[in-house]
Amino acid sequence: MVCTSTVFLMLLDSGGVFIAFPFIEERFGGEATRTTLSWIVTVFYIVMISVFLAAGRLSDRWGRRQTFLAGLITYAVAAFIGSIATTVWLLILMRAVQGIGIALLAPSALALCLPEFPHSRRAYALGVWATIGAAAGMLASPLAAVLLAIFSWRAVFVFNGLVALFTCFVGYKVLDDQTAEGNQDPIDALAAALATIAVAGLALLLIQGNVWGWSDPKTIISAAIPATLAPLLFVRNRRQSFPLFNPEIFGNKHFAIASISSVCCQVGFFSLYFGLPLYMKEVWNWGPLKIGMGLLPINIIPLFAAIAVGKIVDREGPRRAMAWGGIQAGLIYLIIGFWLMDAGYVYIAVGLCILGFGAMAISNTTTVAALFSIKNSVLSSANAGYYLTRRLGSAFGAVATAAIIGNRTGDNFADIYLWVWVLGGTAYIVGGIVALLFYPNTVDLTKETSQ
Repeated sequence: MVCTSTVFLMLLDSGGVFIAFPFIEERFGGEATRTTLSWIVTVFYIVMISVFLAAGRLSDRWGRRQTFLAGLITYAVAAFIGSIATTVWLLILMRAVQGIGIALLAPSALALCLPEFPHSRRAYALGVWATIGAAAGMLASPLAAVLLAIFSWRAVFVFNGLVALFTCFVGYKVLDDQTAEGNQDPIDALAAALATIAVAGLALLLIQGNVWGWSDPKTIISAAIPATLAPLLFVRNRRQSFPLFNPEIFGNKHFAIASISSVCCQVGFFSLYFGLPLYMKEVWNWGPLKIGMGLLPINIIPLFAAIAVGKIVDREGPRRAMAWGGIQAGLIYLIIGFWLMDAGYVYIAVGLCILGFGAMAISNTTTVAALFSIKNSVLSSANAGYYLTRRLGSAFGAVATAAIIGNRTGDNFADIYLWVWVLGGTAYIVGGIVALLFYPNTVDLTKETSQ
């Protein structure tokens, strides 16, 4: 249960900050544009995905328990400092540090948990994990809304920091380390640094390119950074005795296809989770509590269905669940965007409930599909690689949404927002089709698992 608190914390952070963002914007709007303020959301994911690979290797080498607890402490300290920030740049810096904290604890948490279950029961275990996540998703929005209504957006950061500290205390008491047979190969620090810079350049391109103009020298330089470093990383990885991108992991077809589908579903989900609160505030003029309650339907079905879906995946394999979930979620996205947005919130809420079932099916199952055939000795590294791709999709979904809506308000905001639904729906459908066409049709993945 301590390990599953990680997903609880991550979703509390995402839900809380997304709900708080319009009100953080009110506080710092005189200092920066919305595009700059979006760094409060996106820098968290950018730093997190940049550090994931090194954090996964650190967890396998240094110890999963130690890495897990260090991540919680890092996150909590940054949350408390962020809660008293008086400038937007200090807040952005603390969000970056929080990203480092989550990068440390997320891969190690799942690696601590999964070895406790046989491979034939891991989808069920992740169903329990997802149920806790759905509960966190349901709590995050109204809880953040209540904190905003009673206090301010700063209370969201304080609360998340307290949750992290409490989890750290309990984890220190009850967790045992599981790295006696872990991967003790050295970490390629240069490759980790190059990967971090490459991702940062890509993020800068996505966030600032539309503001600077696509022909501006700063935009061109930002594009050149990942374009130049990616080949260097590839060459170094092939020549290293202990590569950062372990071929045993990234060359695994189950892992690769599941990760691609995961990226797509995260683009879809975060386009909604970042954009819809802004829509509710800018177009409907809703307050924080109403916004928080308005997002509840997306998590209702996953709360009650995730464990059952996990049992089905254990029995029948992950391919059908990924394919069906992605295509169903994508179609519902498009239906909401084209036909329900002007029909009233009740219709949208019903659509979000139905959407939640498909979104849960593909999101949960990609984790099972990616990690089922990975050896326990490199489980943290594999989980870190999977989370890297997953959170890259999350960041791109938020960044692409911010780029679509720009600094628009009122009716202009409503007119352009259709393209956010198109983005999310298309991403989900592509994720489902990729799983359907390319994921191995294997029911019993445990036969291929190297113990």
